[in-house]
Amino acid sequence: NKLDKLISDTLIPIRLACIKPNGMPAVLSLWYEFVDGKIYCATQKTAKIVSYFEKNLFCGFEIAGDKPPYKGIRGEGTVRILPDSGKEVLSALISKYLGEKESKLSKFLKDNSANEVAIEITIKKIFNYDYSERMEDV
Repeated sequence: NKLDKLISDTLIPIRLACIKPNGMPAVLSLWYEFVDGKIYCATQKTAKIVSYFEKNLFCGFEIAGDKPPYKGIRGEGTVRILPDSGKEVLSALISKYLGEKESKLSKFLKDNSANEVAIEITIKKIFNYDYSERMEDV
């Protein structure tokens, strides 16, 4: 389906929103992959986002470019931290975003992958938007 293709093929990060322990929202960008209807990200297990999601499993997200015409998806979901899948998800993300060619960044990420955890997002609501028609003269 068109939405699955949009989510899978886009080489921009997902903007992921969570609630911090003080009740304030936080938004950060992470690489992602879309597999079997779920969104997967990877980050270091010591990242603050991991501790935030351990306290509150709800998230908001958006996958969209920054240039007109504006289009993308946004939604909400629940999160599960997968400590044993971080290295595998990170490897897939490196392939998606950096390709197979070795780079300083890919080497750095691989060298530090032992401490990665996966973030699994189960989508509860999703909204697709495309303002191409109304922005055709922008």
